[in-house]
Amino acid sequence: MARWSLRHRGLVVVAWLLLLVAGAAAFASGTTTSDEEGVGDSQRAASALEAAGFSEPLTETVVVSLTGGGAALPAGAEAVVADVVADAHRGDDLVREVGAAARSADGRVVAVPLVLSVDPEAGYSDAVDRVGATVQRTGAVEEELRERLGRSDVVVGQVGSASVSEEVGGRLERDLHRAELVSLPITLVVLLLAFGSVVSALVPLLLGVAAVVVALGASALVSRVHPVAEEATSLTVLIGLAVGVDYALFVLHRARLARRAGLPVREAVLLATRTAGHAVVVSGATVVVSMLGMLVAGGLYTSLALGAAFVVAVAVLASATLLPVLLDVLGGKVDALRLPWRRGAGAERPSPVGRAAAAASNRPVASLAVGVLLLGVLAVPLTGLRTGLPGDDSLPQGLPTVQTLNRLTDAFPSQGPTADVVVTAPASSAEAARGALAELVDLAGPAADGQAVRSSADGRTHVVTVPLDTPADSGPEADRAVDALRANVVPRVEAAVPGGEVSVGGGVAAGSDVARWMVDRLPWVVGFVLVLTFVVVAVAFRSPLLALVTVLLNTLSCAAALGVVAAVFQGTWAEGLLAFTSIDAVVAWLPVLMFVVLFGLSMDYHVLVVSSVREEFAAGRPPADAVRVGVARSAGVVTSAAAVMVAVFALFGTLSELGLKQLGVGLAVAVLLDATVVRGLVLPAALRLMGRRGGGRPGRPAVPAQGGAAGAVRGEAVDA
Repeated sequence: MARWSLRHRGLVVVAWLLLLVAGAAAFASGTTTSDEEGVGDSQRAASALEAAGFSEPLTETVVVSLTGGGAALPAGAEAVVADVVADAHRGDDLVREVGAAARSADGRVVAVPLVLSVDPEAGYSDAVDRVGATVQRTGAVEEELRERLGRSDVVVGQVGSASVSEEVGGRLERDLHRAELVSLPITLVVLLLAFGSVVSALVPLLLGVAAVVVALGASALVSRVHPVAEEATSLTVLIGLAVGVDYALFVLHRARLARRAGLPVREAVLLATRTAGHAVVVSGATVVVSMLGMLVAGGLYTSLALGAAFVVAVAVLASATLLPVLLDVLGGKVDALRLPWRRGAGAERPSPVGRAAAAASNRPVASLAVGVLLLGVLAVPLTGLRTGLPGDDSLPQGLPTVQTLNRLTDAFPSQGPTADVVVTAPASSAEAARGALAELVDLAGPAADGQAVRSSADGRTHVVTVPLDTPADSGPEADRAVDALRANVVPRVEAAVPGGEVSVGGGVAAGSDVARWMVDRLPWVVGFVLVLTFVVVAVAFRSPLLALVTVLLNTLSCAAALGVVAAVFQGTWAEGLLAFTSIDAVVAWLPVLMFVVLFGLSMDYHVLVVSSVREEFAAGRPPADAVRVGVARSAGVVTSAAAVMVAVFALFGTLSELGLKQLGVGLAVAVLLDATVVRGLVLPAALRLMGRRGGGRPGRPAVPAQGGAAGAVRGEAVDA
């Protein structure tokens, strides 16, 4: 591919420019909703209710409260508030109806519901897009209410699922934009330190940005056919910038080494694509295989898998086509604009990781034991891993809608989490179904007061809302309450209703089902990724033993990273440090996603190091020297690449959204461990103990890597 690209440089450049324009012009047209991401029994309940025409109107609540001490709101405040709010929203296309005002028990809060009119074609997203104007109308009445109620401490806010989604989504979008903007200069600084040249630093950055833009365009095309998860874009940017820069960095580093050995520009480029480029293709193939492992899980993971696989595939394609052309066009100018303190710098300096790797290869047994023990200790918290989905308590507390939500729930405490018991049965069993559900209300006692059995017009679907025996709407207690309801109630109702099917739905049940579904898919995803990774590495390096060691090391590295995430986020000790509110669990979708991402990304360094050692084996070095020289020579570029990834991932750890924060922290820690402990200690020791069996069997003659064998390098490049 590189040779063809060099012969058709103009065509390659034009093709990539067209891809970039198309990617930048494309936009996503559909994202998944919570209903589309539902699974299990709760999804069946939701589908039955939707088919029967049961739908609660979408509402927002205007909350008028007092911030200071003193007396409650004056008598008649409800009527005043309702009148002012109704006037404010007269002419508001989104508000269909203003409901009756309600006063809290202490008289200090008045709440007014707003029933929204939602476009049936656009659905919930229509309300989210339009609710901002409604919130502004609500906020504009604060001064008028202060005057009419005679209180200067009146505060007005609005809250509802649409306004919370709009504000939290806007906050997340701004956070992501900031992280993406900051990541570019940070990446550039790391590359400047690595190469000492402005042009050399800009080339990998250009490749990374190009991969992200083209992959986002491909994901946008997919979204026109099938909705994609909102998280897919964030993951594409996160992975794309990291691997795109890394892949270009590997090839550029190798080309510079060949140039220092005396090769002409084009021969150096071909040699780099033959060696480092081969490592990039093998690594990229493994990353894609890992990402596609999420397809085994399905659901939410489908669009995440496709987005991540797209961006990695594009990065590999760019490193094999566009990058050789850029290096060929730039020629010796790739080292232009060298930093003043790096002028004349050219020789490879051994890095601390390289020196540690050399020491590890000299004492392989002790080094392997120490490294494995360290990773094992970090993985211990994984044995107590708990998963769950974030609730209202994990929302950023500084947002106005969240503060309004807190005032509303404090003033009007609910009866606790509830569940919907849904019965679908033949119309002939309608009376039996209504009777069985009415009996549930009686058994629930005072907690279910006011709950009525509702039936569809055709008499085939019936539902009642019952309280759950739990104070929480997520977590282990909520899971147990849903399980108890299904175990004790569902069989009784089914027995009482001939031909009836009973499902338990509602928000708590749906969250429990999704969280468990994600955990249940983990073994299947892990098995898929491990088997295919073994096959890819065994075929690429012609060494089943090396493939087995690769799988074991990467699995241990992933376990250590997940253990760190569990230790940090399942407790409260790091809340102030990382600015989050603990849900005493790891977000349910994280283990599957982190495993496939980490397993794939760790192959970047693994393949590069093994390829470097393999070259030394092919050059005739004995095993001890091959491992020491190969690992030490690749340590500098691995360290630079890891610094880029850690910087990008750490920025995502600053986001307000809990799941993305956990993902960013987990990936940053994982890459740091992988580039130091695994590649600097465990892998060199393992390769030293395997000897030549760890280098695999080259399919064609390999090349010596160092300038001391310039003649051999030149001969191989001419042959390539």
